[in-house]
Amino acid sequence: MIYIVALISVALGSIGQLLLKMGSAEVKTGEGIWTTVLSLISLKVIVAICCFVVSMFLWIFVLRKMELSLAYPMVSLGYIFVMLLSFYFLQEQLSVTKFLGTGLIVAGVVVLNVK
Repeated sequence: MIYIVALISVALGSIGQLLLKMGSAEVKTGEGIWTTVLSLISLKVIVAICCFVVSMFLWIFVLRKMELSLAYPMVSLGYIFVMLLSFYFLQEQLSVTKFLGTGLIVAGVVVLNVK
């Protein structure tokens, strides 16, 4: 159960990153500081912040139940989620090196969590 909560927390953080990236396209620069700051207030950015807040509260619950040395490596699974979300929603390219690097991350998480 706690591993599922950890995965949900990491996934929400990854979704928040995707939404921040998408929201960054709406930021107006070069038109003055206040225009730039106000352009940061968009639905995508607000939902991203909500994702981060919910993720943080779930993560606090995870940390109450798991050793930090086991829980924290699970955060690196966010790299996998972000890579896949970026591919599907931002049409970013996947490469052999991205897959190899991601595979190493997964292997590390598995090794650390095997009892």
